[in-house]
Amino acid sequence: MIYFENEKIKIRSVIQEDIVYLFSWWIDKEVYRNDPKPMPCNSKEVLQECKSYCETFECEIVNNSRYEYFMIVNREDYPIGFVNFFDVNKEKGDGELGVIIGDKRYWNKGIASLAVSKVKKILFNRPEINRIHIETAEGNLAARKLFKKLGFNECSKYLDEGFKFIVMESRRL
Repeated sequence: MIYFENEKIKIRSVIQEDIVYLFSWWIDKEVYRNDPKPMPCNSKEVLQECKSYCETFECEIVNNSRYEYFMIVNREDYPIGFVNFFDVNKEKGDGELGVIIGDKRYWNKGIASLAVSKVKKILFNRPEINRIHIETAEGNLAARKLFKKLGFNECSKYLDEGFKFIVMESRRL
């Protein structure tokens, strides 16, 4: 399904072939530099991470059981990033949003801002969603600036395994 399209990008549903891009971004230290998750250090760890990621992809991403991915692709349908929506709490009408621009050639071009803005509108058009929040490392100033620009406000902070996180939220108007 195509959710949005302009002269630069499309936002579409995730497809099976996207796993190669998603996994390569997942283990890219520069792309995930603000994520405290440990990175694989050798080929054995990469293979274990790949197996685990593939299982998660099948169960929780392709089947939309936990994660909903909005793939960002260029005009040639080449994946450049994604916005994902996950940990939805239907009782509270709340879910968490994330964004990654994995193709570094598209960094600092306004793609993340445009994509998050469009996905936010899509999600708030769903009657069961009243609040969208993000959680980001305290030091991830670029993400905090992006989400503030898009109408998210800081609502809390927490510490997890020595890492400080900022929670920002946007509510349906």
